[in-house]
Amino acid sequence: MSTSQRVLLALGAFLVVFITAMTVCFWRLGAVPDSLVRCTLGAGGVEALLLAAIKVSKVLSGRESGREEA
Repeated sequence: MSTSQRVLLALGAFLVVFITAMTVCFWRLGAVPDSLVRCTLGAGGVEALLLAAIKVSKVLSGRESGREEA
């Protein structure tokens, strides 16, 4: 498993836990901290975008082929 896959897996796990916690918060309190949700999901999107840009630059430069896994 490559580093980028581990980062994406950790990011996905964190977002699932965060969204679950915000759902529970909404059920109990009737509101969620909107700015926290917006910033957290935005940061996750930026991280995924940067990982995609790194992957594309590696493939275009020829350092990593577009290998297929069985």
